[in-house]
Amino acid sequence: MIATCASAQGPQGPQGQNGQRPQRQRMTVEQRAQMQADRMTKSLDLSAEQNKKIYEYHLANFKKQEAERAERMKAMQEAREKGEQGQRPDFRNMSEEDRAAWMKQMQEQRQAQVTAEETAMKKILTEKQYKKWQMQKKAQEQRMREQMQQRQQGGQGGFGGPGQGGPGGFGGGFGGGDF
Repeated sequence: MIATCASAQGPQGPQGQNGQRPQRQRMTVEQRAQMQADRMTKSLDLSAEQNKKIYEYHLANFKKQEAERAERMKAMQEAREKGEQGQRPDFRNMSEEDRAAWMKQMQEQRQAQVTAEETAMKKILTEKQYKKWQMQKKAQEQRMREQMQQRQQGGQGGFGGPGQGGPGGFGGGFGGGDF
C-alpha cells in the first residue's frame, strides 16, 4: 500500500516537475453548498427539509462570496492596468490610525457575517442541533488558531505539513464531520 502511494506521487513527491502542486479543479458553488449540507446532515442528523434549507443558505452565501470576489478581482485588475496598487491597502504606508480603522472595519464585517449565519442556523436547526453546531464551530476555530500558531512558530504547515496536502484540504480543519 505504501509503495503504491509513493510510486503514484513519483520522485518529486506531491509536486509536479516544476516543483508546484498540480492545480485542483475548483468546486462550483452548488458543489460546495451540497458538501456543507451533507456534512451538517451527517454530523447533526438533519432531516431532509433541514438539509434543503442548509443547502439553500450555503448556496446563497457562496454565490454572494463569488460575486464579491469577482468584483474585487476586477477592481484589482483595473488598478494594475492603471499602474495603481489595487483594492488592498498598503499597510507599509498607512498610519496606525488608518490601519486600526481598516482592521476594525474588517472585524465588523466578519462579525456581521457570523451573526447572520447564527441567525440563519437558529431558524433551521433544533435547539439541540444548534448547540452541537456551536460546539463544533468553537472546536474548529480552536484548531485553526492552533494551526496558525504553529505556522507562526515555524512548525507544521497549514496543509498537514510542509509541502503536504493533508486530509480535508486547507489545514485538514474541516475533517471529522465538524460541519
